[in-house]
Amino acid sequence: MSIALNENYLRSLEEQKKEVRSLVMNGLEQVEKGRVKDFNMVCNKLEKKYQDDPISN
Repeated sequence: MSIALNENYLRSLEEQKKEVRSLVMNGLEQVEKGRVKDFNMVCNKLEKKYQDDPISN
């Protein structure tokens, strides 16, 4: 059972990493298009969103 929980945790963690990467890439695209003037603002929004978000199992 421990192995199954560990695999679920790792799978969830990998999915969250993919989501964050996608959001960062979208933020960079918005900066390039001039929609966002400060990439730090994009990163701060992501940090705020995921800082207290528990990792789901």
